[in-house]
Amino acid sequence: MESWYLLFCKSKQELRAQTNLQNQGFEVFFPEHKIERIVKGRRSIRTSPLFPSYLFIKLDSQNCNFSAVKNTRGVSGFVAYGHKFQIVPEQLIAQLKSMSDMSEVTSSLPKAGDVVYLNTESFKNVQAIYQESDGDMRSILLVNLLNKQVTVSVDNKEISL
Repeated sequence: MESWYLLFCKSKQELRAQTNLQNQGFEVFFPEHKIERIVKGRRSIRTSPLFPSYLFIKLDSQNCNFSAVKNTRGVSGFVAYGHKFQIVPEQLIAQLKSMSDMSEVTSSLPKAGDVVYLNTESFKNVQAIYQESDGDMRSILLVNLLNKQVTVSVDNKEISL
């Protein structure tokens, strides 16, 4: 009977473990999602693990060499509950696979109307309202100066949440 098991991987070696296990003929699932964030002042989309350091593997509990899986490069070991390896329900894996097929981008960037703070030489810790992005490296903000709302375009590096 085949079941899904949960593996714990060495730090930042999930893809290495996945590749090595697939080369041995195992069915492996490593859920990832896309995140939009500002890196060096520029908007970028990166894939990130949904569960860092964890990997799902489908094994036959009767005819599988568990020690070969455990000794694969990148794998630390099985997640266990007592002396039994943790079995993951098939429904959960199907749900995670359907969610990863949607591949929606999660954004950690401010949205229109969010309160942000400016960290420029002219405006230290001045509160502003995020309006919209102005290309890849700049954003348009609404700043209250002398009781008047002023639209300002600033570098993304100079904004903090």
